[in-house]
Amino acid sequence: MQPLFIFALIFFYAIAYNLLGPLVTSIMETTHLTLSQSGLLVSLFQIGALVSIALSLYFIKRLRQITLVKIGYIILILALILIGITSGSALLFFLYAAIGFGTFLVDSGSNGALAGDYFEKKELYIPLLHFCYSAGAIVTGYFILPFRGANWRWAYATVGIILTILLVLSQVIRPKREELTKVEEPIQTESNIPLLKNRNFILYTLALMLYMGSQQICATWIPVYAEVELLQSPAIVGTSLTVFWVGVAISRLISGVLLQRGFKPLPLTLWGFLLAGAALALLPLASNIVSALILIALCGFAAGPAIPLYIVETASWFPKNSAFIALVYIVAGTVGRMIFPYLTTRLAEATSLGYALMVSSIMLFVAFLFVLIVKRSGKTEPAPR
Repeated sequence: MQPLFIFALIFFYAIAYNLLGPLVTSIMETTHLTLSQSGLLVSLFQIGALVSIALSLYFIKRLRQITLVKIGYIILILALILIGITSGSALLFFLYAAIGFGTFLVDSGSNGALAGDYFEKKELYIPLLHFCYSAGAIVTGYFILPFRGANWRWAYATVGIILTILLVLSQVIRPKREELTKVEEPIQTESNIPLLKNRNFILYTLALMLYMGSQQICATWIPVYAEVELLQSPAIVGTSLTVFWVGVAISRLISGVLLQRGFKPLPLTLWGFLLAGAALALLPLASNIVSALILIALCGFAAGPAIPLYIVETASWFPKNSAFIALVYIVAGTVGRMIFPYLTTRLAEATSLGYALMVSSIMLFVAFLFVLIVKRSGKTEPAPR
């Protein structure tokens, strides 16, 4: 598959991944789901991803990464189109689990395919892949505008159809043989047990889990907060999600420059969590929509590079365990996105979405404390083997 199609597919994959947030009020109105039931959709999405992770441990050594990508897209496309052509809410829960299953294969497989088939250009292609995801997430808030209300199912079907066209074209227009780079043999990894015994690695991973749970809460419920509690128009609701992802995208772009200029991942992560947590804590106190949008953008920007910074830092501690670190990061993120958004909806039903978002800020403050412990310990070298 040519890189152009991998990038184009990941752009619309990002739209599919982020549809729930700006459409959740329309879904609730037409299917009569409660807040906690709509939060369950997010949890089932992550359960599907966990099942995919478990099965991938078996298939990853038997199938090429690009094959896993194609399987993931086929599952994702079927689920999206079925959401578009069916009715009721019972099937929706199952289909969201299927979407979660497919998205993990797409995410991990796309990175692996670019790193393997285009090994010499991986340092260019992989950051570009993540930028395309951020761009798709940014566009989502506006993509859904024609589909709000009773037409929300057509948003899912439309993305499914576009992905189908791109996937078919990617098989018709094949890369030239000379464009492919011979896949290098992977570095033999050492035992993964020392990582699981290393306190700093565990604390840093827990911090990342809290951040990714907080990020999912923001991506899903900030648009709902803007519509239900701030009483904003559909355009402003879409903008609330857009400014969050613009902040994330910008910070991820500049984090690489900062690292090249000598900045360290831990301090950047530490102060990013603190600033993002403060912005979320102040959000329910915002007196107008302009200040609310500024705080939302600041939250996305401050903590946005946490994932790549985590990978850079922990890979420097355990350079021969990078594959296991990537798996741990995905599992931690899946668990964080599965548990915390659902708990937030339970709190929102009892109080308000504003207070629920403040809980998300507390998660970031706890993540800040975990990273602070890691930084102050000064023991970031691998545990004794």
